[in-house]
Amino acid sequence: MGDFKFNSKFIEIEGNNIHYLDEGNGEVLLMLHGNPTWCYLYRHFIPELSLDYRCIAPDFLGFGWSDKPVGADYSLQAQLKRLTIFIERLELAEITLIIHDIGGIIGLSWAAEHKHLVKRLVILNTSGSVPAVWYDNRYLPPWSYLVLWPLRIPGVGELLVQGFNILQRMVMPLAFADQRVFTREARRGFRLPYRCKADRVAQLSTVRQIPILKSDPVYHMLLKTGQRLKGWQVPTQIIWGMKDPAFSPKLIKDLERLLPNHRPTLRLPGAGHFLMEEQPTAILEKIKEFLTD
Repeated sequence: MGDFKFNSKFIEIEGNNIHYLDEGNGEVLLMLHGNPTWCYLYRHFIPELSLDYRCIAPDFLGFGWSDKPVGADYSLQAQLKRLTIFIERLELAEITLIIHDIGGIIGLSWAAEHKHLVKRLVILNTSGSVPAVWYDNRYLPPWSYLVLWPLRIPGVGELLVQGFNILQRMVMPLAFADQRVFTREARRGFRLPYRCKADRVAQLSTVRQIPILKSDPVYHMLLKTGQRLKGWQVPTQIIWGMKDPAFSPKLIKDLERLLPNHRPTLRLPGAGHFLMEEQPTAILEKIKEFLTD
């Protein structure tokens, strides 16, 4: 594919093949994608960063070129377990995590339990806690979460996500501040591993786990993660697309309090949720600056 010229690698975890990229040498930069994307998300960064660092970008089970077994456990807790095995098998340490969307929830949950293996954090439009970590028990999910509520209805989610591919065809473009940036080539690239209904099972399972209610398992996952991360002095760089309908800029203040050893947050007024597509140059320069700070 034109803008994705990397050598694919695979590792077997729990009987399934997990796809990943492993480019360059040196300190480890571990890049985690979200939903409904895959490691293609980091194609703008790897060529330059791999000149000085070892860039590793896995696809979670059910995503990208990893196996997509229909009956697999696609809970974020199960993905967290697989990520833990992946990192152990590759014997990674002194890791800089670069995380986005659901990859951030999984990645920060892993980091909270393995602080000794983490050197830095680069956080892009994701979350690692819930308001209860700091305030009271109020929880008001973003309006975009509520819009996705119907996808939890049996049959409706299967029709829209697996059948019509609504997450990539409609939801993803709407999360851009400027849809003109989301080129035809990029759309083809993100859709490429998801060619049929069976390829989109994990997408549906993941979007159904968005914490709309406090009783949802991912809410408790975020609560536990936030409590463990609170006050951690790991060097952190937050980069945020300010027009994100899913991860509100209000989360920046919570993340800055959660991780007090943070550099000044890079706020990108003209970017939405998929900020790596919208302003890759600005983000790459900030990451390089942070890594050499």
